[in-house]
Amino acid sequence: MVSLLNGVRMKKRISYKLLLISIIIGLCAGLVVSLFRLLIPKVMFVISNLIIFGQKNLLNAIIFVFTFIFIGFLVSICVNKEPMIGGSGIPQISGKLHDKLDYSALSCLINKIIGGLLAIGSGLTLGREGPSVQIGGSLGEVMANIFKLDDDDKKIMIIGSSASGITSAFTAPISAIAFALEELMKKTSRINFIYITSTIISSSIVTSLIIGNDPVIKIKNHLNLSMRFWIYLIFLGILVGFSSILFNKSILSGKKLYKNLPISQSIKSIIPFFITSIFLLFDSRLLGSGENFISLAQGDNYEISTLIYFYFMKLLLLLIAFCSGIPGGIFFPLLAMGSLIGNFYGCILFELNLVGENEIIIFSMLAMAAHFASIVRAPLTGMFLIIEMTGGRIDFFLPIIIVSLVAYLLTENFNNEPIYESLLEIMIKNKS
Repeated sequence: MVSLLNGVRMKKRISYKLLLISIIIGLCAGLVVSLFRLLIPKVMFVISNLIIFGQKNLLNAIIFVFTFIFIGFLVSICVNKEPMIGGSGIPQISGKLHDKLDYSALSCLINKIIGGLLAIGSGLTLGREGPSVQIGGSLGEVMANIFKLDDDDKKIMIIGSSASGITSAFTAPISAIAFALEELMKKTSRINFIYITSTIISSSIVTSLIIGNDPVIKIKNHLNLSMRFWIYLIFLGILVGFSSILFNKSILSGKKLYKNLPISQSIKSIIPFFITSIFLLFDSRLLGSGENFISLAQGDNYEISTLIYFYFMKLLLLLIAFCSGIPGGIFFPLLAMGSLIGNFYGCILFELNLVGENEIIIFSMLAMAAHFASIVRAPLTGMFLIIEMTGGRIDFFLPIIIVSLVAYLLTENFNNEPIYESLLEIMIKNKS
């Protein structure tokens, strides 16, 4: 993808007015995205109780399913009002920045918040992170218009506020900075870097005040992998690489399948709610993005066959939900699936007496970072993200790099394109 700087003029001196605006936008983005993050589990708590209600008898189950169908109908209204809220939102932001897509930021902001809360909060296999990026970016564009910034400065504000969605969703400011550089801008000038970083920092402060600084993933002890186990990292990277290829190919195939269905977008929006409701009645562990699977390796872990079941079920439910065009991201689901791969791999090594039980969680974290790096093609973001999500309780950088590099090279060898770039190409093609 062409660098955004090709279309943005390079400034030599800091504008303190622009710096102040970037801080204000960051504060507002942090507030809005943090509230979005807090409301999702509130909605999901209600859904959890509805699942218990639905599991009691057949009549209750029917009521539960129709409740989900009604929620799907409400989401379809948002999607029909603003089609650009579909999916994660990261490709839309990228398309906007590179003048490949155009849509109403205000309409997107309102409908993404409402539709995202309903879709993600209902427990579908969708992540909050991509939507948080689009919410942050749309808010940044709305405020840039209020401040009457020119197109170049507006794009800088959109980048900063979009990246603020990452720090508010994960409590991960360093990852947000890396994401802005790797995924949104590709490179930057030192002046623009200051504006972007100021937006992210101010957003992070608001997030800390509202949500706190607790890490997303609770790790009991500091994790350190002895060098005698490093030989197993190569095979883990290969496994993660093939999973990344499966993931990307499945997403793109699912998008194509939904597009060719001879039904309206309203029906497409309802389908994932109907199917997911059936699955949740039989297994409530499948509720949500898969965040509950990430820390399995350090607690009451499941058998290898169950881990495989979780992996393929989350992939299936993700495809059914994400490819339908409703708002919701792949960010957290792909991290959860990566952790399941590492957990599965670590359990096999443990069963073969090649590693100790304490090493299983390490392989789980390594696979999670590598899965992100090879799917999104943002290795620095993946590495920093796992470190920040665990509260800095990982004491190994080189193993993360090794696994990520092997997975990255494998996907490159099979011409597996970065997922967000592929999704952007589909959007551009569909609009032409």
